[in-house]
Amino acid sequence: MAALPEAVVLFGASGFIGRNIVEALRGEVALLVGVNASGRAVPGCDLTVAASALADIPALPKEAAVVNVAAFRYFASSFGKQQAEILSANVNLTDAVYGFALDRGISEVRAASSAAVYPAEWAVQSDAIPLDLNAWPHLGEAAYAWSKRWAEITAELWHRRAGISTVSLRLTNPYGAFDTLDEAEAHVATAFIIRALSDVPKFEVRGDPTAERDFCFAGDIALAFVESLKLRGIQAAVNCAAGETTQVIALAHAAMRAAGKERPVTTNPPPPGANAGVKIRRATAQKLRELMPGLAPFRSLDAGLALTMEWYRDALR
Repeated sequence: MAALPEAVVLFGASGFIGRNIVEALRGEVALLVGVNASGRAVPGCDLTVAASALADIPALPKEAAVVNVAAFRYFASSFGKQQAEILSANVNLTDAVYGFALDRGISEVRAASSAAVYPAEWAVQSDAIPLDLNAWPHLGEAAYAWSKRWAEITAELWHRRAGISTVSLRLTNPYGAFDTLDEAEAHVATAFIIRALSDVPKFEVRGDPTAERDFCFAGDIALAFVESLKLRGIQAAVNCAAGETTQVIALAHAAMRAAGKERPVTTNPPPPGANAGVKIRRATAQKLRELMPGLAPFRSLDAGLALTMEWYRDALR
């Protein structure tokens, strides 16, 4: 496995996963260029440019790579109304990334995909089984999932046409530092962290409390991206998952343990017959480990939540 590239251009550097990757790459590469919507400086990046000003990025060394974790940040409260914006924004971001790579002669790309690309009927999301990208994904995430499917199709297109090698990491339910501070709009594990830190007398669990998800610590996801940058000439889509599921009700208790604030739990499950989405989403991570044998084991849920809690205590203070 090769060394890290001399330079990394990180699209989505100021976002949730992006900030975690910046922290993991800080001091590890000679040049870290952040790309975001505003061009506002991102701590840890040597240079930050706006996505509309990619021409301002200076000449890059031969050993340069692109990491794309940029995406339209939708919120739960408006997800259903933003399907068109999610799809068009993410497709445009993917096109911009590969346009930049083609323009600069960059042959190594790493991209954040999603476990949402898998059809709902798959009992286990196994990346060892070829995925028909025309099969319908989880209906509740249609536009987001289709934008990620398009990104994987685009990666294959430019691999065949221009020799660009992309490793796409299909993320499963990330949580960790640098997510939103708004409980109502946060990912579920992050929302539970914020709720656990609050003074509410009872911990409410909305939705199906027995639903199971593979929760993955964002710091570990960032390290997987860093490790993937040591690869050369690999074209692959792999799951970036912890490899085990946790019920939502158990996640609530784990969040309270991390906060040191146990309290009664109330549940508000959907009524019978309501569309509650997919109950269990299991994923394998064997292909990730085969591709990156040097990658450290992912943290347990309790360990990841403890680190997330530490960051949120400071951020909310």
